Amino acid sequence: MPVAFTSYGYDTTVDKPYGEAAWADAHPSVGTARYGVRSPLDWKVTAVAGQDRTVSINAGRGFGHGVTDKTVENDTIQLATIASGSRWDLIVARRDWTPTAGMTKFEKVSGGSTAAIPGGRIVGPGNIDDQPLALVQVTAGQTQPTAIIDLRTWSGDGGAIVANHDLVRSFLNSVGTRLQINGADWLRVVGANDTPEWRQLSQNESSAIKPGEAPWRTFTGLISAVGGTDANGYGEFRFGQNGLPTFAGVASVQLTEFHPIEGFMYQATVQDINTTKIRFRARRLDNSGWANGYGSLSMFVTVVGW
Repeated sequence: MPVAFTSYGYDTTVDKPYGEAAWADAHPSVGTARYGVRSPLDWKVTAVAGQDRTVSINAGRGFGHGVTDKTVENDTIQLATIASGSRWDLIVARRDWTPTAGMTKFEKVSGGSTAAIPGGRIVGPGNIDDQPLALVQVTAGQTQPTAIIDLRTWSGDGGAIVANHDLVRSFLNSVGTRLQINGADWLRVVGANDTPEWRQLSQNESSAIKPGEAPWRTFTGLISAVGGTDANGYGEFRFGQNGLPTFAGVASVQLTEFHPIEGFMYQATVQDINTTKIRFRARRLDNSGWANGYGSLSMFVTVVGW
């Protein structure tokens, strides 16, 4: 049975007024950002041990487009099976203004093989609208989700919006939006030919790139490791090889969407970065040890630099 929501901001009814207490609670959130949750654990999506393709959404509070919501129990969603390959499904808080007094519930939106916001997500504030919470990867032959990307956001006094993953920039992208993502400060501006574009702010995180400074840029692509992994699971990507472009300087690197190899899943973490290579270490997800001695590991590599 779906979890119960306490929501304010839809049309009011006699038994569900929008009183001063609800307004006092909503005021710190509504108007600061399009979407958000209140605390680091609120509405966090995690895998449920022992249940096939099932995720849990923590209890907590969230908001979107003037509506505030509260749940006091965890909710669970089971994702559909997949015959081959992998699929990224989106977990959302769906707000529906069409019934009397409106309603909010957690839903799943089926995606594709790439970690991206699926086209089936509904965008329609005032009608039906989906607040992204997480992308969950389902892989053929695996009972547990093989990866989860956190898409929640937080906002507070001063107007800053904090996120955990660069994909948030794909749906919070109105001109004037400013996002803090893993130490990088992004601002949505009007670029050449009146085209909106993202600009990463300078190192002091208080002013935009000045004339004469090297322009910041972001690369994301599916890249194969050079030479495979050694006996301890270490491998590397080299700039200028296998489709990874060269950078004069590197600010951050993120590794995601690890492609299965020889029937097992793995996860890789960055160990060292310079302008020549990215060194990583890969561990098998079945906890049987390091992903050692494999020559064809590939994953999505996101590089921010200049």
